[in-house]
Amino acid sequence: MSWKRLLGITAAAAMLPVLTASAAPAAPADETIVVTAKRSVLSLPAVPTVGLSFLGGGELLDEAGAKVGEGYSTCTVARIALPELTSHCTSAFKLAKGEVHLSSLRTYTVGASSSFKDSTMAVIGGTGAYKDARGEAKTAKQGGALLDPLAPVSYKFTITLSS
Repeated sequence: MSWKRLLGITAAAAMLPVLTASAAPAAPADETIVVTAKRSVLSLPAVPTVGLSFLGGGELLDEAGAKVGEGYSTCTVARIALPELTSHCTSAFKLAKGEVHLSSLRTYTVGASSSFKDSTMAVIGGTGAYKDARGEAKTAKQGGALLDPLAPVSYKFTITLSS
């Protein structure tokens, strides 16, 4: 092997770690999003059936009460044991930096002001700044039904995105 060829191979090998290190994508930073979902629509009928799909959702508010987006969930009834039912739900929350998508099983109490119990959801992706989103969301009921029958049904969502 000629010394020129050996020098060329050595130079190329020396540059390889530099090229691969600079091409590595940056990991997204951890982020917590806290919003209150104020429900304005729920298409769950008074007498649900297994396999029935329904929609719920409305405005998303920040902790000061300002509108920051909108969020909707599409659910399919999986099991009925009145006065409760279990449904599989996927949700999309549209925010200023993109959408966050969630998935979960939810237990709904059926009645005049149907609502779901506090739950944990998987963050399964999104768009924009959230296109690689993964993590977990927790919900806590804020208003409506048994808490305050005259208040609109609302839920606090704490969405923890992890890198």
